[in-house]
Amino acid sequence: MYDYDMVVIGSGSSGRRAAVQCAKLGKAVLVVEKGRRVGGVSVHTGTIPSKTLRETVLNLSGWRERGFYGRSYRVKQDIAASDLTTRLQKTLDHEVEVLEHQPRGRRHRRRSSRAHHGRSRDIADQRAPHLRGR
Repeated sequence: MYDYDMVVIGSGSSGRRAAVQCAKLGKAVLVVEKGRRVGGVSVHTGTIPSKTLRETVLNLSGWRERGFYGRSYRVKQDIAASDLTTRLQKTLDHEVEVLEHQPRGRRHRRRSSRAHHGRSRDIADQRAPHLRGR
């Protein structure tokens, strides 16, 4: 049985910030995430993937450097879908790794934060989350 000072439901941007703040204060934190990997929608299907694809196309097409090198400049002549998916996967893997290995707080308490993959359901009379693991 573990004792936690804070249970955070979801590892999206708000959940991450709350968990990190509590860990920095030396509190024991449990983050419950229903997805297979931490990060929430912004990391896996929203902001980061869309911006990564956009930047990859701009980079490989040489768009930003055309003013200096001329209109015909391209980093890669034929851009394939595999170029985009490779870069996207590397970026997402890096983001998740950073999130999973964030500092656990100044005091580095043992078990200061922990992730649980599963779903939570509020139980009104207990006022605490009920956790179902995978």
